[in-house]
Amino acid sequence: MEEIKKQDVKAFAYLDQINKEKWTASHDGGWRCGILTTNMSECINGVLKGARRLPVSALVEITLERTVHYFHVRAIKGQKMLQNNQLWTDFACKMFISLQQKAVEHTDTKYSHAQQFASVQTRRQGRHGMNTHVVKIANRECSCGKWNQFGILCSHAQKVCGAYNISAASMVKDYYDLMAYNNTYSKHFEPVQSEDYWDDPNF
Repeated sequence: MEEIKKQDVKAFAYLDQINKEKWTASHDGGWRCGILTTNMSECINGVLKGARRLPVSALVEITLERTVHYFHVRAIKGQKMLQNNQLWTDFACKMFISLQQKAVEHTDTKYSHAQQFASVQTRRQGRHGMNTHVVKIANRECSCGKWNQFGILCSHAQKVCGAYNISAASMVKDYYDLMAYNNTYSKHFEPVQSEDYWDDPNF
């Protein structure tokens, strides 16, 4: 805020009147998971791409149709994943395994066994790597921010879990659990019949 004040006092005064929890990542209590872009909302727009220029009635109809299709496809997918005895969704499984493999290349330094603090250094890969991150297992956080953002332990956190003999799998967010996934997409929608058969709203 002080930097904004230096640049423009009026801008500072305007922003200072707004609840900081509403627009800053530093005061949101972690609800935005460190996400600073609108990508999460833009992905919903992708589902409805091409429908926004339609008349209102057609827009509502296509929104319903695509939502029903979206849920139907994922309900079937969820059942297949259950049959394969997966713990989590495909996305979570692939990401967890990929980061688990990446963790092998890191080196760790343990600082506190009681509090499960450690630093992790990544291996140099060309011009990248050789970065040091601080992992606090007890707080479920890593300085890279990815654990908090994705709900899946980053490679640094997985390295530290291995060092302290902690199950990294037990710390994956429960919204990746297949039961949660299937509960989400088990809901059904009521078909909408032709307008001629609608009840008279009396207004």
